[in-house]
Amino acid sequence: MTFYSPEFDRYIHINRKNKIRRLSLKVCRVTGKISINASLYLSNLDIFNFFNKNRSWISKQLSKCAVPKIVDKGLMLPVEGNYYEIVSNNHVSTIRFLESNKICLPKNIINVGHAVQKFLIVYCKSIMTPFIIEKSNLFKKKIQKISFKDTKSRWGSCSSKGSIMLNWRLIMAPPSVYKYVIIHELSHLVHMNHGYLFWKLVGELHPSYMSDREWLNKNGHEIRKYIF
Repeated sequence: MTFYSPEFDRYIHINRKNKIRRLSLKVCRVTGKISINASLYLSNLDIFNFFNKNRSWISKQLSKCAVPKIVDKGLMLPVEGNYYEIVSNNHVSTIRFLESNKICLPKNIINVGHAVQKFLIVYCKSIMTPFIIEKSNLFKKKIQKISFKDTKSRWGSCSSKGSIMLNWRLIMAPPSVYKYVIIHELSHLVHMNHGYLFWKLVGELHPSYMSDREWLNKNGHEIRKYIF
């Protein structure tokens, strides 16, 4: 179910599920999508009243939404915390980094965003996979699978069977930040929760985890705003 809000010039999405016990509201900081989670048995009037009471909060959250940036020539794109200008050159045959903080593409590339995305994913795997394998040896547990995706709400995950998933966009964050996420997920090989012992282990392996987690909380939406 949806209803249109003239005030915010967008549709409000209502997700009804039987297991939901209380009303909750979410504003996606990447897309600006507004969602309300509600019980199947709650009246529409109660939902509309809840929405109206929280209009001020919604407005504040929308003001924090990142303005999308289309990846194209001339754009300054962050890679490992440093900004690189996307340029093209007749004298290069494959996309590459240049010493002068540039990502250089061949002139014949038509879809710049797609080419840069593929380049970043390959680069991300080349940097992060060896680090994951190296650090996993500290846990004496075998990693079954390593995958890289573009998830909307999570930066990473670790299954009880040892499958590690990371958001490839982390390659745009400073190295200390993506290393924190990797240590965070690997620590779940020992503790499948976020209890005291889990955070103690994370702190021992990555002492700057608190500042890196704060960076991600404050700036994570910025590296999600790039449209490839």
